[in-house]
Amino acid sequence: MKALDCIPLYEDAEFYDAEFAGRAHEIPFYVKRARETDGPVLELACGTGRLTLPIAAAGVPIVGVDLVPSMIERARRKASARGLTLGFHVADMRTLNLGRTFRLVFVATNALQHLHDAESLEAFFLSAREHVDPDGQLIVDVFNPSVHKLSRSIDGRHSHNTFTLADGRPVEVDVGSEYLSDLQLLHFELKYHVHGRLIRTKDVRMRCIFPEELLALCRAFGFEPVERFGDYDQSPFHAGSPQQIVVCRLQAPRR
Repeated sequence: MKALDCIPLYEDAEFYDAEFAGRAHEIPFYVKRARETDGPVLELACGTGRLTLPIAAAGVPIVGVDLVPSMIERARRKASARGLTLGFHVADMRTLNLGRTFRLVFVATNALQHLHDAESLEAFFLSAREHVDPDGQLIVDVFNPSVHKLSRSIDGRHSHNTFTLADGRPVEVDVGSEYLSDLQLLHFELKYHVHGRLIRTKDVRMRCIFPEELLALCRAFGFEPVERFGDYDQSPFHAGSPQQIVVCRLQAPRR
């Protein structure tokens, strides 16, 4: 398996929380799905608990796993501040072995696309299979590659986001991207500015997983897709959908 190149992107957990403080549109979907299973739930690549904590607050038992220690440390502090009791683990979702199963396992908001090679994807699905109850579910959630985005030039920069740091400073983010077809990766270069001054640059590479490929991956490693949505409002998936949200169950044992 290839070493993950995304770890430096997430080591500053406080900056991560500031950057994503205004993003909440996925939360109702995952809280709803967690409540329907009644737990326990396992979130892989949970970060600082942006989805984990609302699920715990809804009364559903949940465990969060992330590879970056600073993210888990901040998630634990946030849980403690809110009076929530739940488990967090620093671990690689490709080699995870918690020794237990869950009614729902999910990897959300494109985190799976940090796995760039086939060996890493295989390891992820095999590990996930060991953690899903026989009648449980796996949810995989990745962006839907679009021709428009894949045809952009890295020099064709555009505004991406604005947010406010903990000290009140406003941040403006612009981005350029390009598709690396030989590697099946979408390469982003994000630049962060405060009052016109560059304060940070992030270089991000995410594997593009195409719709039929995602279904084939699930089936190849023992999962059967039973639902597919194109966004967090549970709208049906179609060619122009921004996301691919696939809900799977374990395949029946072969006789």
